[in-house]
Order: sequence, then C-alpha cells, then structure tokens
Amino acid sequence: MANLRITLQIFLAATFLFSAYTKAVAPGFFEVLLEQQGLVPSRLHGAWATRFIIALETWLGLCLLLSFYVRFILRFSFLLLVAFSVHLGYLIAIGETGNCGCFGEMISMSPLASLGKNIVLLAVNGFLLRYKFRGNKKPRITWLFLPLLFAAATLIWPVQTQPDEVVEKLPTFEAETGIDFANGSYLVAILNLGCEHCQEAAQQIVAWQNNGIDLPQVAALFFAEGDTTVADFNTITGSNFPYQMIDVNTFFDLIGSTPPRIYWIVDGQVKQYWDETLGEDFLTTFAP
Repeated sequence: MANLRITLQIFLAATFLFSAYTKAVAPGFFEVLLEQQGLVPSRLHGAWATRFIIALETWLGLCLLLSFYVRFILRFSFLLLVAFSVHLGYLIAIGETGNCGCFGEMISMSPLASLGKNIVLLAVNGFLLRYKFRGNKKPRITWLFLPLLFAAATLIWPVQTQPDEVVEKLPTFEAETGIDFANGSYLVAILNLGCEHCQEAAQQIVAWQNNGIDLPQVAALFFAEGDTTVADFNTITGSNFPYQMIDVNTFFDLIGSTPPRIYWIVDGQVKQYWDETLGEDFLTTFAP
C-alpha cells in the first residue's frame, strides 16, 4: 500500500508540474484563453493570472514531490480540481469544444476530455486523502515557495503593460523582399493562417487595394495553427503579401486579445495599430 501511495503521489505531483510547464512555454496563449473564457476582464489581468497559476501549480507539484504539508496540499488540490471541473462543466454546457487550455497549447484538450482527466485526478487525490500520513515534512519555508515562484514567473515572463514594439520582433525581410522598415510607411499584419477573422481582414485589405485605395505596402507575419498553408490562405483571400513565419510566442506577443492585429509602421516606429476588424477608422486614416 505504501508503494502505491508513493506512486500516486508522484503521479499527481508530475501532473501539476507538467501542467505548469505547458502554460509556461506559451504564456500568451493561456492569457488570451482566460480572457476569451470570461475568467478575467482583460488580457493584462490574464497575464498576471497566468503567472500566478504557473507558480501555484509548480508549488503544488513540488510540495507533493517533497512530501511537504501533504495533507493540506491534497485538500487544497482537491478543491482546486473541483473548481476547475465546475468551470469545464460550464464550458461543456455552452457547447465549447475547442482547446480548454489545461495543458496550454502543447496538448489540445476539449472541455469534455479535460473533465475526464480531472475525474481521474480527483480519484487519485481522494485516494491519497484517505491514506494516514505520518511524518510528512512541514518546513516553514514551504510557505515562501509560492510567492518566490510567482516572483520568478514575473521575472522570467515579464507582464507587458504596453503593446510590444513590433519593430523589435520583425524578422529580417530585406534579404527576401528588399523591405527596409526603417524607411517609409508599411502595414504589418499579424495573422493566423487558419483564423477566419484574419482571412477576412486580408480580403478587406486586398479589396481596398483593388479599388484604388492608396495603402502602405503590406507585409504579413504568419502563424500556422492547423492545416491551413500560406498557399491556402492566399487562395482564400486573394492576397499575396510578402511574409515571414513566426512562432507561437511571437504571435501572442504581437496580438491583442484576439487576432488579427495590423500595425502601421512609419520610418521604423509604430504609429498606430488596429485589432480584429478593419473599419472606417482604418480606411479614413489612409483615404480621408
């Protein structure tokens, strides 16, 4: 029985640590997801919440792994799993089938699949709670772990209170396109190839260009999620922008709450940007 208890305790600890890791490798994805699910009022709040959740899950995993305050940690983790499960039940009830974010972007799980995972974890947690723990370690430094981990998370992944300067993250276009962003006026579109809103924005830009609207030269930073390729995107939208591919972290750094985001860069400086939809405000900027 003791071996089973140790095995299950390590399994639960590893699950919390892995969950924290999957959020840490792409924090921007989880920040946006928290806002989209209505758990925080803005992405800024989501950024702080993401770092706290990373710290909390790491703390729970380490405490279980080191057998620190095991009985308290198990009670707390059981209540936490119940709370997560209630939220997953709500997502299921409203018909949500996309990635719930429990394991970040690394392992995409629907709310229903994640609820099944939580039921298994609750069973493991409940079994461990019934075990008579004797001599589990209770060092007072345990309570310092959580704020220290939270502080470390905010240092490793600083919370952006202002939009990132896109010019600091632009790949080098000059070699392939001859574009010099330090001189002249350009539109830089941050687009997810499989995103319908991104496709609509690209279609709208192409339509304005075809109708004689004098827009700055457009370049695209593409993030590939799903099966849509650049060729597919160009076919759907009728566009053919010079582009570079970017990774998931750069993509979420450069967008707001949801894609797309369009930056207007003049002589190497961001002059303005637009999120999600391109309406009259965008058009009158270039065709007053």
